[in-house]
Amino acid sequence: MVQAGTAAGTTGRIVSYTVIYVPTPEFADEAPYALAIIETPDGNRLLARIADAVDSDGLRIGAAVAHDHDDERGPVFRLA
Repeated sequence: MVQAGTAAGTTGRIVSYTVIYVPTPEFADEAPYALAIIETPDGNRLLARIADAVDSDGLRIGAAVAHDHDDERGPVFRLA
């Protein structure tokens, strides 16, 4: 399992995703945002936000992603 703060250099593919339009107060400044389950090449899965993907045609199951950064809320990936 990929641990928080250790996602640097991680790549993977989207297994499932959702777009959050009504967030909890902690994420209100980011809505809408994509939240995805990502499977890494070694078979581990992690939950992460996908930056700048809500309006992208590339946001889909099977899309390749790469780690972008971590913040106080967890890992953030980008479509690759």
